[in-house]
Amino acid sequence: MLVQLIHNPASGTHDERRLGLLAQAFEACGAKIIMGTTEINGTMRLAKHSDLICISGGDGTLRLVIAAMQKSGSKTPLCIFPAGTVNLVARELGYATEPEQFASEVMRGYLAGATARLKEPIAASNHGPFAACLSAGPDGVAVARHSPPLKKKIGRTAYAWSFAKLFLRWPRQQFLLDVATADGLQKSLSCEAFYIAKGRYFAGPWTLTPEAGLGENYFHLIALSSASRWHFIRFILSVARAKDPQNLSFAHLYRAQSLTIASQRKTENIQFFQEDGDSMALPPTQIMMTDHIVEYCLPRDS
Repeated sequence: MLVQLIHNPASGTHDERRLGLLAQAFEACGAKIIMGTTEINGTMRLAKHSDLICISGGDGTLRLVIAAMQKSGSKTPLCIFPAGTVNLVARELGYATEPEQFASEVMRGYLAGATARLKEPIAASNHGPFAACLSAGPDGVAVARHSPPLKKKIGRTAYAWSFAKLFLRWPRQQFLLDVATADGLQKSLSCEAFYIAKGRYFAGPWTLTPEAGLGENYFHLIALSSASRWHFIRFILSVARAKDPQNLSFAHLYRAQSLTIASQRKTENIQFFQEDGDSMALPPTQIMMTDHIVEYCLPRDS
């Protein structure tokens, strides 16, 4: 069995020792390892005859691999060793954080075949696919303004510090959304922030809506008609307390197949958009479900 182990050497959480332990753990289970890396420009080379792709990294690295698979037409099963900052998809799928346990559980899942697979329809912006989430709002500004050296030292707490500094000068924006819902309706919305959940988790162990989860052929859209300081704090507290944000008068939830985005105000040196915890270099104008499906190899314990 050939496993391609892909990692991002430029990641702030990259750990060569743990990567080596992960490779050894797979070899101890009888697998042959071929290494792969993601480049700064997002390119990578996928092995043509691998039986399994293992991504050692977070949701950003996973997004790059999905894009490469989409481009090449690869249908090789995936698994994710949670070595990133937040690891939303790995958290939802239940992957272990220790190399030996991870490798043994994934190998059992691989041998179990179709009973240990999750087919995940991929959502994308007009710039490419994303793995777990995409949003436009004050949190996107915090992602854009965070300090990478601080993130390397304290992990995702660097985002919280960056967000706290926004209260001195709170960013506001207005978006127009044209939404095609999952039940065939068309909606036009005006909002100051919006969130797209493809998976269950957002920014850690929190859930934007209890209905969200991988494997669905649609995404969940949460649009905030107001994202003032007070309304945004109420929204964040609702998420932190695992409350359904639909109970907030300014939050509107939809199951959607696609949407188009127009900004009514120009953003001056401010990035509102983030995908999978990474700031987007260019704001998207479209979000849609694609025909591409990736297959996750799920862990199986003994």
